[in-house]
Amino acid sequence: MWGLLILIPLAAPAQKTKHSLFGKKRTATTTGPVIKKGKKQKEGEKVKKRQKKEYEKARKKEIKRRFNMQTKETQARMKQTKKEANRFNKVNKEPFIKRILSQKGKKKKHKKPKKK
Repeated sequence: MWGLLILIPLAAPAQKTKHSLFGKKRTATTTGPVIKKGKKQKEGEKVKKRQKKEYEKARKKEIKRRFNMQTKETQARMKQTKKEANRFNKVNKEPFIKRILSQKGKKKKHKKPKKK
């Protein structure tokens, strides 16, 4: 009986768990073969991509609609504010030529799945 009580706590950490005792996430490693995406999964990704594109289009249309509702003075202020924001954020962008040239030589890389 006492031997069983001693072995149970020692066996518990040996099992794979998502979280360790201190709350840090453990990463599970897989050594099996890579599973290819199925037809349904590819179709699902296409639907998500299309939905995202439609969302962006509707968002831009809504921004334009809200801009047109404003008075001329407010529109002028909004334009000025947008110009200033673009000027300050331009520092963080890569030059146009560099972006174009770097895309031609690169192959598409698969994104790694996000860990939860």
